[in-house]
Amino acid sequence: MILRNLPNSPARIIPAAMALIASGLGILVGAIVWLTHPVSAVPAGATWNGFLRGAAFGFAIVLEATGVVLAAVAAAARDQKP
Repeated sequence: MILRNLPNSPARIIPAAMALIASGLGILVGAIVWLTHPVSAVPAGATWNGFLRGAAFGFAIVLEATGVVLAAVAAAARDQKP
């Protein structure tokens, strides 16, 4: 619903794109330090630990890719307007 309202104004797309990229980077950092943090040493099993870490990596990549696509759309829309 929020993304449907963004194409009306390229100036509103940039903050949303940067928020997605920043969120993705934060989740990516959390996934990278997952195995070195003492909380992840909980005996949840190696399979669940690996699954959750992989899901975090995937979610971070999707957020960052969406942010980059939105930023590219905003740049293209900004160049087209007189």
